[in-house]
Amino acid sequence: MSGFQCLVGSPIPRVDAGDKVQGITRYMTDLHFPGQLAGRLVRAEIPHGKILRLDVSAARKLPGVHAVVTAADVPGRNGYGIAVADQPVFASEKVRFLGEPLAGIVADTDEIARKAEKLVVVEYAPLPVVSDPVKALSPDSALVDPAGNLHQETLVSYGDVDSVWAEAHLIVENTCQTSMQAPAYLEVEGGVGVREGDSVTIYFASQHPDSDRQAISEILNLSPDRVRIVGYPMGGAFGGRVDMTLQPHLAVMSYAVSRPVKLVNSREDSFQISWKRHPMIITMKTAVDRQGNLLANQVDILSDTGAYAGMGGAVANLALESSCGAYRVPNTRLRARAVLTNNSLSSAMRGFGVPQVTFAMETQMEILAEKLGMDPLELRLRNALKTGDTGALGHTLTHTMGVVPTLEKVGETDLWVNREQYKKTQNPWRIRGVGMAVSIQGLGLGVGLPDDSITGVRLLPDGSFQLCIGCPDLGQGSITALMQIMAEALGIPVDRIRTHCGDTGCTPDSGPSVASRTVYASGNSILRAVSGLQETICQELHNLNPRENGIWQPVPGGVRGPGGFLSFPEIARKLDSAGITAEAQGKFSVPTADKAVEGAFGLPHLLYSTVAHVALVEVDRITGAVHVLKAVCIPDAGTVINSQGLEAQAEGGTVMGMGYATMEEVLLQEGRVITRNYNTYLIPTAKDAPEIITDPVIVPEPSGPFGAKGIGECVGNPITPAITNAVHDAVGLRALRIPVSAEEILSALESRTGGAQ
Repeated sequence: MSGFQCLVGSPIPRVDAGDKVQGITRYMTDLHFPGQLAGRLVRAEIPHGKILRLDVSAARKLPGVHAVVTAADVPGRNGYGIAVADQPVFASEKVRFLGEPLAGIVADTDEIARKAEKLVVVEYAPLPVVSDPVKALSPDSALVDPAGNLHQETLVSYGDVDSVWAEAHLIVENTCQTSMQAPAYLEVEGGVGVREGDSVTIYFASQHPDSDRQAISEILNLSPDRVRIVGYPMGGAFGGRVDMTLQPHLAVMSYAVSRPVKLVNSREDSFQISWKRHPMIITMKTAVDRQGNLLANQVDILSDTGAYAGMGGAVANLALESSCGAYRVPNTRLRARAVLTNNSLSSAMRGFGVPQVTFAMETQMEILAEKLGMDPLELRLRNALKTGDTGALGHTLTHTMGVVPTLEKVGETDLWVNREQYKKTQNPWRIRGVGMAVSIQGLGLGVGLPDDSITGVRLLPDGSFQLCIGCPDLGQGSITALMQIMAEALGIPVDRIRTHCGDTGCTPDSGPSVASRTVYASGNSILRAVSGLQETICQELHNLNPRENGIWQPVPGGVRGPGGFLSFPEIARKLDSAGITAEAQGKFSVPTADKAVEGAFGLPHLLYSTVAHVALVEVDRITGAVHVLKAVCIPDAGTVINSQGLEAQAEGGTVMGMGYATMEEVLLQEGRVITRNYNTYLIPTAKDAPEIITDPVIVPEPSGPFGAKGIGECVGNPITPAITNAVHDAVGLRALRIPVSAEEILSALESRTGGAQ
């Protein structure tokens, strides 16, 4: 086959885009099965207390109610959680957060289920609400968990920090605070459970269906092969669908009846109980010499993980790993604590702890540059991590590091070079500023954690191919990129590939869609699967006619051998007529560092992505409102598989980080979420989105598929401090808390002008 067009790097439109924009795609909450029943959860009405009485007898007697299940009706383990199985399916002795499920009602209609809910009698003995993570660590605090409120503490040190303080030219110490952020996906949590004999199928949007299957098998006391999770497509995730939400309850409820059960959160319930970004308090003490060389960094991270562990320990560890940013620091002392409270649950969210510490470290770098009288870009370049350097945990960075080239490109951008011109405005009531920031993020799950991807490929009778992959597309376009990788390896058009995704009944375990690992891990496993398939095809063709002299060899679009060139449709006809199915699986394990850091489970990572941002903001002198006018995103994605997909990721991450910097904050009052809908929880809209320029640095990663590595998380990390640094450039406010408030800005303006506006 001649004239094959290279597909890697091409801006191929997402294969699922047409159906989504036309409203054809059916999400999990759209599903309806014949004879379907309505599910509803009875939720705790207080954030902390002992359960003295839970009486569901009257609800069970209500006509139209098929079942009311409680902890007593869970067939197996009444507990789940990815890292720690500490969260009960149904609380039985104590409630630890407002909205915690106590019972599940299955009825003919939602109206009947609501009536039954009112008949459930719950009596509590209220306990003190633990809402402040600092106070939660005091000896006299009420206990959220019997084992104590400190879920995890990680301590790592490298070098000799204490010897530096007396010798340093400059020491800067600050405490930064980041807010709780909601994933704010469009589709709320929900799905359908169907029991068939002794097996159950759960239709639910999940970032790791195979993990859900294992957990539900333990909850129902079934073997995993009797549990099926159908998990694709989904209306957004951003890490909020890593931990399970309603899947365990839906499993128990559907298993208790012989008809399909649908269970869907309201938007208000979703805000109260969904997993969110950890709010953190981050204290940094950073030392430099006269030339601006970083000497030491002491970091203390306090993370509020909410009522149950979730991924709190893992998030705290990754925050700790990235707490010194993209910089070479020869002496570090790092501490990260994940604390249990009675607040809404926090767990994985896009960036996995790195956005919080990036905000803190990039603020430190700006302050250091200001006090040293240095250009902030120069200071960053002077200390930028390179391949072969030692990271903050004392580990060697052996793979590609894109910090220097991304920062160099910052210095070449029009927005940075001509920032003084961009800051000019004819409106006397508006003032502008330009800021920048950079971040690195570990790729994959880390040391000591299973991080495998298995994919399956098959030649179909019509000469097209099927790709079977377990990790779902979250809406980020990963399936399109993976199809490009497969098409490139086979030398065929993308439209000759059919995909089956996120269904444990027929797809292998490809690992979770998290940690910017999907294209890297599954792309590599696809290449191995394709290689195996090509070997199988060549061997089967030889077996069909062993007397032919010569060897069949894979070439773009088919194989070449003794009979000349055979296209894949011709091969498919030959094999199909002989009753032969050509298929193969490929397995790839994400590489990890040779040695784990003692006391830091999952650390360090071996591979890192880098992103730099430059932002132009405009501040309203009257209202204090911040408007982002322009942003330049400079990602190091290795080889770009899909340029359109990269732009979409960069733009989405930029807008998400913009919301984090300027408006998004889950407000809590004694464990109760106050911002429970989009009329009070504000997110950026299309109207708020700035002009976004994506200008990638191409640093191929040799271990990646065609040189690619992940970028999905890192694109949202540095834009937040780039914006707050731009705000400082505009009004002189050094924000130590996000989102930056209009009140703080107005106060800074008043101080700057001596009260005259």
